[in-house]
Amino acid sequence: MRRVTWLVALAAAVALALPSGGRAAVMQVAQPVPDFNNDGFGDLALGLPGENVGRLVNAGAVSVLYGRSNGLSSNRRVITQNSRGVPGFAEAGDQFGGALVAGRFNRDAYWDVAVGTPGEDVGRDSAAGAVTILFGSRAGLGGAGARLLTQRNPEPGDNFGFSLAVGEISGPAGAELAVGAPGETVGNVRRAGAVSVISRPGIAPSHKALYQGIRRRPGESGVPGVPEAGDLFGWDIAANDFMPAAGRDSLAVGAPGEDLGRAVDAGVVVVRYAGRTGGRTVLKQNRPERGDRFGSALGDGYLTRSDGTDDLAVGAPGETVGNARRAGVVSVFETGSSGFLARGSRGFYQGVAGVPGTAEAGDRFGYAVAVGGYGRDVGGLAVGVPGEDVGTAADAGVLNVLYGVSGVRTQLLTQRNAGGAVEAGDRFGAALSRPFTQDQDVRQDLGVGAPGETVRGRAGAGAASVLFGGASGGLGAGAAQLFYQGFRGVGGAGERGDALGRAFS
Repeated sequence: MRRVTWLVALAAAVALALPSGGRAAVMQVAQPVPDFNNDGFGDLALGLPGENVGRLVNAGAVSVLYGRSNGLSSNRRVITQNSRGVPGFAEAGDQFGGALVAGRFNRDAYWDVAVGTPGEDVGRDSAAGAVTILFGSRAGLGGAGARLLTQRNPEPGDNFGFSLAVGEISGPAGAELAVGAPGETVGNVRRAGAVSVISRPGIAPSHKALYQGIRRRPGESGVPGVPEAGDLFGWDIAANDFMPAAGRDSLAVGAPGEDLGRAVDAGVVVVRYAGRTGGRTVLKQNRPERGDRFGSALGDGYLTRSDGTDDLAVGAPGETVGNARRAGVVSVFETGSSGFLARGSRGFYQGVAGVPGTAEAGDRFGYAVAVGGYGRDVGGLAVGVPGEDVGTAADAGVLNVLYGVSGVRTQLLTQRNAGGAVEAGDRFGAALSRPFTQDQDVRQDLGVGAPGETVRGRAGAGAASVLFGGASGGLGAGAAQLFYQGFRGVGGAGERGDALGRAFS
């Protein structure tokens, strides 16, 4: 997103109703963002898509952590579709909170949050999906004046709201919302996927739909490729100034189910550059293979250059490394004044190019990625590895952080570094927030989800950690906080399958 508005978005969407599979220059002065109550401290919203509301299983909820002088804390409340002012009502399987993104959608002094509800039924169309905008106020996020957004043509299984991003895509007219619907049927092609770009989402929404390779009617636009069954175009989205001269944001869209020749589910990323002559391109791995699922996670921001442009990190958590299936790889594409350098991407995986750890089957390195100003003077690439075994704790998960993506410095973090304990099945690193700034320093902070965390005997209740940037640079060097329901003010009791930490603003 363009630096003049620095809008915080979700780094990675994880599997909900569909098959499983940051941006940040280092700044001299940091404005705490997002700030839902405009008190000068940055806040963070947490998704609980598996939360039961009464007897309604997986209806979903959102909890908010508010910044204070001594860190973050909650107000013991959760927001559901049954909360006062929130449009609609909670239903089983809605997964309210499955994706989150923060932005100033009604252009007042308070930051707002768009909440994806990919399992929402729209009329008779089951799991068509919806997005709810919760507006900030002096009291923080709440349901007052909340707005419900749906597709212009909802269909069963679209999963609209599965992924979200914010940017100035049409120009410097304010925050626009990009919404992924990877289950969208295009023509007769099931789960080909689509993305809607919504201008003025908090005031007077206007939709424009993007599909691969087609333009069906006014307000819809084609991008490279041919819609095919299971492409899942829109699984994850990034909006940023990859072409700064255009004066607005470009759009990168992951399609991890795209087949390349005989390589089924190899995956691609489709880039729609800003500007009338910006063009479009398709990014691929250097050696695409079956099941790589390249494009499952996107992270954007300053990493490698000093010319003010931003880069794109792309996760391929299904990549086979050596003989280790689904070990995972992350590719970094640098940008220049003409946009992405589609050739010459650099691939990173555990055990190579300074990356800590060893590539093992099922690690899923790159399941989530986030780019931020975590170091003192270089950008950092945070990579979630939720399938990593830690000692005898299977699938405990770890976080790898690479600074400058050139061996300047690396970190390998577990939940021990994040205020918790290492346990089997926690899946620490399965979701990452976009970098945010909790207070007025030059270092950015990161939320890390462990949606498989067992809380008081309830498997999959979930937990979230916040790693603060330290004065000497490095995540966690500035301390960490752990949150789960019933602890540190987070509302609710923590039930089996709530999956706290599956999504962040």
